[in-house]
Amino acid sequence: MTIALDDTLTTSDEPEQPPAAAKKVRSRRQIGFWFGVSWLVLLAVHAFFAEWIPWVRGEQEVPRVAGPDGELIRASGYRFGPGLDFWFGSDALGKDLFARCIYAARLALTVSIVSIGGALIIGGTLGMLAGYFKGWIDRVISVLVDALLAFPAIVIAALVIGRFDSLQASDIEFLGFGFDWLSRRWSVTIIFLFLSIAPVARIVRAQTLSLSEREYVLAARSLGARTPRILVREILPNLVPAMVAVIFTGVAILLAAEGGLAFIGYSVKPPEASWGLMISENRTRIDDAWWATVFPALMLFLTVLAFNLVGDRVAKRFDIRETSL
Repeated sequence: MTIALDDTLTTSDEPEQPPAAAKKVRSRRQIGFWFGVSWLVLLAVHAFFAEWIPWVRGEQEVPRVAGPDGELIRASGYRFGPGLDFWFGSDALGKDLFARCIYAARLALTVSIVSIGGALIIGGTLGMLAGYFKGWIDRVISVLVDALLAFPAIVIAALVIGRFDSLQASDIEFLGFGFDWLSRRWSVTIIFLFLSIAPVARIVRAQTLSLSEREYVLAARSLGARTPRILVREILPNLVPAMVAVIFTGVAILLAAEGGLAFIGYSVKPPEASWGLMISENRTRIDDAWWATVFPALMLFLTVLAFNLVGDRVAKRFDIRETSL
């Protein structure tokens, strides 16, 4: 018996090549993604292993370099611009600006990652409960989330950090413990964690609402699986891609927020290094010592850009549409 084949079945099995424009867009995305990964890896290695890297001077070190006649010259008063001795130049106190930018990266990354990590634990739990149980639990959590989102973030951060400063300076004790540990670094971390809970909870709730109606979740319910097992074994693993995208996007936003707070004087205090603080301290000398302002701003810009590029690629890879904080 002869079988007539349709014309569509006789075509080549080779996949259709995308148009040239699509190839260019894909290539640009690949370049952006790998730039972001390379920058973040390089920055993290320098930031967290600065003490063991020979070309990173100590944060508080005021070095002296040999002049033309061999005399040691102190690098005070923006004496040295970018060069072999000082890659990013020296600041008003003679400190190596490259080293201070690296130590500022340690501060910014630590504060942002710890804040978003704590927000994922608290906000992620609230979002899972709201999206899975629905009903009155969802309504209560949604009201709390909407109330937190209504706060003007920067204003609240400045007010709370000011109160934390007063609390640290006071003799108040809680359960026998004082608040002398509440430095600006901890204050910024706590307020960022608090402000990140609501957006994380909303994202996780939206993802959980979708996942809770999937076939494998319904099958687990029909087999008599308990709620904790369904949440931990069925829903949580499928939330991981969304959470990874949230981490990258959230850290980028918190990096910019920390820089903004430092610029207006509500992040760490001198002599600790912060990109925003260095920009604020040196902006009046941008005409004759441009490097002291430009390089910290460039470090902040490239780091935020890198986190956004990687986060955007992760979101597209897993088709996550609600990852903006």
